[in-house]
Amino acid sequence: MSELLTYVDAETARAAPGVRIVVQSAIPSPWSEAVKGMLRVKELPAMVVRFVRSTPEHEAWTGVNNVPVVFVYDEAPRSNWAAIIARIERLGGGVSLVPEDAEARARMFGLIHELAGEGGIGWAGRLIMIDGSIRSDGRESFPLPVARALRTKYGYSPDEVAVAHARIAEVLAMFDRLLAGARAAGHRYFLGDAPTALDIYFATFLTPIAGVTEAECPAMRAPVRPAFAHLGREVGARLSADLAAHRRFVFDQHLGWPIVL
Repeated sequence: MSELLTYVDAETARAAPGVRIVVQSAIPSPWSEAVKGMLRVKELPAMVVRFVRSTPEHEAWTGVNNVPVVFVYDEAPRSNWAAIIARIERLGGGVSLVPEDAEARARMFGLIHELAGEGGIGWAGRLIMIDGSIRSDGRESFPLPVARALRTKYGYSPDEVAVAHARIAEVLAMFDRLLAGARAAGHRYFLGDAPTALDIYFATFLTPIAGVTEAECPAMRAPVRPAFAHLGREVGARLSADLAAHRRFVFDQHLGWPIVL
């Protein structure tokens, strides 16, 4: 299914119709990988542009200094994770990844917020990685210039790090209970017998905590690999074997290896 995603330069994508996405190219950013994962599972073709930070052409086109950004035909670009999920779902494709039932749909989006939203696992993990770099003067985690660039975006302060640890512990425990309940009901996925966007977001947002080998993501840039290693040392012990196994299952069955940046 990887051939559905065609990697092109920004100029080519801007001139093309259809679905185009701009994604992170240095690391398997959970936000970017989740978008690519949804497109793969739904079997929807798209052009993919690798974002290059501080490139004026990219910022002028997307309107933000951030990724992912999703373009659908001549519609306004979308960069909010919830808006992206909703729009990709409306594109159709091979399967549905958003529940039709309103209560189930609200539950799914609420759970994904605990992964992808401000203050969620992805956000908290970034704070811990930034802290590791700042405290070690760049000897651990992100290179120091990267950490300094991210500290304002994520509202880093030393006081926020304990909160980030607590949030990750809380959310992982919640997903452990959710998975146990699904298993007890005889379901293979968090919300039933078929994958939803929640399973995809869960799998991609666990990558920084679970870690990723060079074989699993060969294009990940060497200078930022220590950031994932640092996060794993800090919070990896909180990741249960059951959650790690579910992440692996989603990648094995739906997202595929290796992770292509």
